[in-house]
Amino acid sequence: MIDIRENILKRLMEIAASIPNVRSAKRNLVDLPEDILPAANIRDGDEESNGLNDIGSSHPPNRDYTVQMTPEIEISEQSDEVGSDIGTLRRELIKRVLTDAALVGSVGTNGAIRYLGCQTDIYAGRTYVAVLSAQFVFKYVLKIEEL
Repeated sequence: MIDIRENILKRLMEIAASIPNVRSAKRNLVDLPEDILPAANIRDGDEESNGLNDIGSSHPPNRDYTVQMTPEIEISEQSDEVGSDIGTLRRELIKRVLTDAALVGSVGTNGAIRYLGCQTDIYAGRTYVAVLSAQFVFKYVLKIEEL
């Protein structure tokens, strides 16, 4: 059985953990503890299919669907110069996600991986904490018989 969505999310965790200086990668945490920063948090995100187009049609419900999932990768960093540090982490994340052979293989020849953008927040405390939230879209074919 193949769950492409789950394969993509697991691979994103591995990629985020492989970025230089990232100490850990977690999944769907509400808050990352400061003692593990810099760290990545992979949020499962949303998923949409082309199934809405089938309402009122004669397509069987177990046909192949085209799915677009939009996970979010949040990287948090704590230091005195978070701006340049978070910029480096952003570059490494984008480069690694878009060129990863396992991810490209997961979406298949009819699929796609695209970088949508990112948002950053910087918080002041005893030290600065920067949080980068990057969004990607993964388009793939969902085959019901393979689930």
